[in-house]
Amino acid sequence: MLLRKLARPLLGSAFIASGVDALRSPTESAHAVQPVLDAGREAVPNGVPADAETIIKVTGAVQVGAGAALALGKAPRIASTILAGSLIPSTVYETDFWNETDPALRSAKRAAFTKNVGLLGGVLIASADTEGKPSLAWRGRRRIGDARENVAGALPFGASNSSGSDFAETSAQLAETTRHRAAELSTTVSERAPEVLDTVRSRANKLAGEVADRAPEVAATARDRANKLAGEVADRAPDAAAQARGRANKLAGEVADRAPDVAAQARGRANKLAGELADRAPDAAAQARGRANKLADQLADRAPDAAAKARGRAVQAGDQAARRTRRLRSRAAN
Repeated sequence: MLLRKLARPLLGSAFIASGVDALRSPTESAHAVQPVLDAGREAVPNGVPADAETIIKVTGAVQVGAGAALALGKAPRIASTILAGSLIPSTVYETDFWNETDPALRSAKRAAFTKNVGLLGGVLIASADTEGKPSLAWRGRRRIGDARENVAGALPFGASNSSGSDFAETSAQLAETTRHRAAELSTTVSERAPEVLDTVRSRANKLAGEVADRAPEVAATARDRANKLAGEVADRAPDAAAQARGRANKLAGEVADRAPDVAAQARGRANKLAGELADRAPDAAAQARGRANKLADQLADRAPDAAAKARGRAVQAGDQAARRTRRLRSRAAN
C-alpha cells in the first residue's frame, strides 16, 4: 500500500536522526540518565551498568538500526516494537518537565515530551499493523473458536465448552446419552428380532412348501418310469421264456441226433429249466417292481437335495457367466 510506503520512512527517519544525535553527543543525555543509574545501582549493585554514555550510545545504535529497518519495510512490526521500547526511558527521564523549575526548560521539555509521546503512538500503531493480514491474536481466537465449535458439534447435547468445571458435567451427560442410545438400540433390536425371525421362518416355510409341492411330482414321475420299466420287463419275460424253450428244444434235438442218452438228459434238464423259468418269472417281475418302487422312493427322498444342488450349481453357473461377461466387456472397452 502506498500510504505505508510513505509513512514508514517518515516515522523511521525521526528515530534515525535521534539515534545519530545520541551517538554523536551522548553526554547531554547521559547527565539526565546518570541519576537514575545511580539510584538503580544502589538498589541492585551488580545489575545496573555504571557508564551512562555507553547506554546512550547503545540506545542510539538500536534506534538507528530499528529506524532504518522500519523505513525499508524489513520486519516493520518487530522494528516498531524495539523503537517503542527504546523511546519509553528517554521520554520518562530526559523530558521530565514536571521536575523542571526553569520556565524555558520546562516548556522545551514539555514540547519534547509531546513529540516523544506522538512518536510512541506512531510506533505502537506500526507494531500492530498486520497489513490487512489476520493478527496472531485473531488467528489464535479463531482457532480456539473453531475448536470449541468442533467439540460442541461432536457432543450430541450441544455443550458450548469442555473446560473447567463444565467438563465433568459434559462427560456425565455424554455417558448418560451414550447409555440412553445403547438402551434404545437394544430395545429396537429386541423388538425387531421376532419380526426378523418370523420373516426367516416364513421364507423357509415357503421354500419348504415349494419343495414339498414339487416332490410328489418328481416322485410320481419316478414311479411312472419305474412301473413302465417293470411292465416292460414283465412283458418280455414270457417271450424270453419261449425263446429259451425253443433254443433248448433245438439244442435237445441236436443232442438227440448225436446221442440218444445225451438228448434224453438234455430234454429232462431243458424241461426242468423251462418249468423253473416259468415258475420264477412272476417272482422276478415282482422283485423288479419292488426294486423299482424302492428306487422311486429313494429318488423321491433325494429329489429336494438334488433340486437344491441343481439350484446352487445354476447360481454358480450364473455368477461365473456374469463374471465372464464383465471381463469380456472390460476387455472390449479397453
